[in-house]
Amino acid sequence: MRRWGLALALLLSVGVNIGILATLAVRRGGALNRPDRPHPEKPGPMAEEPPLRATRLADRLGLEGEQRRRFLRLQGRFFAETVRLRTEQAEVFRELRRELAAPEPDRQKIEELTRASARAHLALQQAMVKNVTATREILDPDQERLFLDIVSRLPPPGLGGPQQRPRRPPFWQPRRQRLGDRP
Repeated sequence: MRRWGLALALLLSVGVNIGILATLAVRRGGALNRPDRPHPEKPGPMAEEPPLRATRLADRLGLEGEQRRRFLRLQGRFFAETVRLRTEQAEVFRELRRELAAPEPDRQKIEELTRASARAHLALQQAMVKNVTATREILDPDQERLFLDIVSRLPPPGLGGPQQRPRRPPFWQPRRQRLGDRP
């Protein structure tokens, strides 16, 4: 039971990391919700095309045909949803900081913004859980193990990329194996 708890915690942290990366990508490409730009009425190309990482992951998992199409469609929707949620969360956070720094902060507005931030965070976690469970349904047992191994190796929130921490064996290996048979 403890192993599943660890796995779930790792999977949830993956969602947060993907959201952070998506937010950074969006910010580098220009803010989506700037007041001087009209909001698009239909989803942009991100919703239609799977991210390059998803394509590489599909290659690594050996997905082909309909299974690959379903996987890429699912990952594309997940990426678009996390970009939207991260952008929303960033806006709420900026507004919260502005209100906290105001000469006379409005406590009611601060509470409202705090609840909005919590809702966005929960939505990101739920999107991650939904994505991982739906992805697992698409994969065969070997692909699922490899997928979970890859997901478990993603860095926790706040750290840089995987190059900043040592790679760990999958969570389902016995502890002695994961620690390299150290005493």
